[in-house]
Amino acid sequence: MTQNKFRKKVAIGGGIITAMGLMAYEIFRIRRKFDALVDTSIMDYDRKRPDYIYINYSIYRESLKRMQEEQLSKTFVNIISHPIEKWWKAMKHSVAWRLLETAQNSDRHDRIKAVRQLALVDHLKSWDYQHLAQICDARTAISLARSNCDLRWFLPPRHLGIVKNPKVLLKDIHRLLEDVQSNKCAATLLQKTFGKYTFQDVEPNQETIQFSKGFAKMSSELELLKQCIDVLSHLSEYRDVAERIITEGGLMHLMEIYKIFRNDLDMKLKICRVITNLSVCYSHFQDFFVTGWITVLAQWTRNEDMRICVTAGKALRNLDVDDTIPCLYKSKVYPLYPMWRRKRRPEVDIVFVHGILGGVFVTWRQKEGVASEGMRDGGVIRMTKTHRKSFSDEILETLEGIDGNRGDLSEDWEIVYEDCPEKSSSDAKGPFSISGDEWNAPDPNEYSNCWAMDWLQESFPDIRVIGLNYDSTLSEWYSKCHGCGCHIHRGTIQTRAREFLEQLVEAKVGEGGRPVVWVGHSMGGLIVKSIITQALKHSDERVRSIGSNTRGIMFLGTPHRGTPVAKLKQHTQMILSPTVEVREMEENAKSLLELHSDFVDRIKDFKTGVEIVSIAEGLPTILTSFKLSYHVVTEDSAKIELGDFYRLYDDHLGICKPSSRHSFLYQRLLGIIKRIHADLHQAKIS
Repeated sequence: MTQNKFRKKVAIGGGIITAMGLMAYEIFRIRRKFDALVDTSIMDYDRKRPDYIYINYSIYRESLKRMQEEQLSKTFVNIISHPIEKWWKAMKHSVAWRLLETAQNSDRHDRIKAVRQLALVDHLKSWDYQHLAQICDARTAISLARSNCDLRWFLPPRHLGIVKNPKVLLKDIHRLLEDVQSNKCAATLLQKTFGKYTFQDVEPNQETIQFSKGFAKMSSELELLKQCIDVLSHLSEYRDVAERIITEGGLMHLMEIYKIFRNDLDMKLKICRVITNLSVCYSHFQDFFVTGWITVLAQWTRNEDMRICVTAGKALRNLDVDDTIPCLYKSKVYPLYPMWRRKRRPEVDIVFVHGILGGVFVTWRQKEGVASEGMRDGGVIRMTKTHRKSFSDEILETLEGIDGNRGDLSEDWEIVYEDCPEKSSSDAKGPFSISGDEWNAPDPNEYSNCWAMDWLQESFPDIRVIGLNYDSTLSEWYSKCHGCGCHIHRGTIQTRAREFLEQLVEAKVGEGGRPVVWVGHSMGGLIVKSIITQALKHSDERVRSIGSNTRGIMFLGTPHRGTPVAKLKQHTQMILSPTVEVREMEENAKSLLELHSDFVDRIKDFKTGVEIVSIAEGLPTILTSFKLSYHVVTEDSAKIELGDFYRLYDDHLGICKPSSRHSFLYQRLLGIIKRIHADLHQAKIS
């Protein structure tokens, strides 16, 4: 039994050894065949190269010496500069942090000074600004935005690339408008906007979408959102409705609409107007901050389009509770200058009022520039100018052979303004010309879309320029078809003037005895007269001071006794249904004559003199596409028995647009302001 077990073990061991030998042989045989197919010598290429490099010792020694010297010099500089650099960086951070702490926790006087210094900080890195922005409160952020600071102080709005589904957004806005239905306009506009729209249910996972994705199938919803902005723009003019819109989450809904249309200039303008109307509720400045609107408004103040820039600056001005000159600019009052915070209070208020179908960003543009040409590129109003050769250009071309510096003339020369009046009253003042050493040739590459904002501040930095803006139409049909039609009954001169007067009181025009200068074009001049007469009759001293502090008035093509164009509209009233403002300006209309008589009597009773300048058009104006021309305001209607009278060789639309800073129109306005400044200076001395 034992022998059999032993034999069996030997047989098994021999089988294993035999199998292993066969496997080794097969491996050897396969490797030989593989070596015959593949040249393995290539794999030894790197091993054939030496692992070291022979160099010339003298060259190495010289190179090493130079490296050691350079390293030594760097080390020496670092020993001195590195601690200073490290200290300077630490100090910069420390100063910014301390200023921010002061701006947020100190009294109002110290806060203003701290913000003024913070706005000058320009040496921090982007992450420093963002870090400070995260701890910045609403009041300080608004103050910085009004101080023309670095935009890196502001955090971007949340989830900018993710927007709410327009279908969901329409439901939110519909609920918002239902909450303010107590307003008659809201009920009418709600029915007009959503009367035929059917709301759709949206899945929870589709309530938000990525920007610009899925919009192609929502064209009807996007168009309806645009109508909603028009509705909110009108309703937000009412203070009580504006308060309700904010408390019901309207700012967040508007931010969602902005995200959708942030590349649409026209929608940005409309949204900006809505936000500015809501900004009169300045106690809600924290809501504007947390919803991201302070960041957007700060960015808009740097926008290349003047309309967005001025409107956004107005909103920030209303929300700035720390301003040294607290006042409120409502829907129809636009602060054109200054835009940023100022240390000193303004010395003079200058108020511009446009005429029918005009606008604060249209009427006061420089001559020779066509608005449509400045708005071709995406509708943006840029500083463009269509330059035509004038008589002064021919003079310059002749003088260039004598003196290559254009506009640099000696005092022996006298340059007469190219828009010099062709007729004036006997006692009318100049200037009608300028000496050569004061005259500079206009730059053909410079053009102002609002000379009232751009030019006056250069001559008088301590003034305030305000533009009044209102909507007007020629036909009542347009108002009835495109809105609630409420302003049809608010279109009389007296009603408009009363509304303006209330808003000018909020803006503190003429406060503290500050002189007021008025510039009114066409119907704007009639509104100015009504504002002054109503103010002088008022029992409230704040209102009365607007009229009593008037020191200068410039009437530009103002129809004191009506216009023949209004009579022309009478013949077509069955078709056009002319508005109240058109019918009110008929020749020798009773209301106009009564207003004029009342105005003249009250101005004559003024203890302090009021300088009045009236300018009439000398050319007919092309009013229709049929190239029919009319004298919109005749010389007799434009003339007033007070002050100076001039007639310019220009049409009704051109007399409010100076061609340059050397225009007679502009220089005559400067003359009024200069004399007021001289009186103020004399009063301080005495």
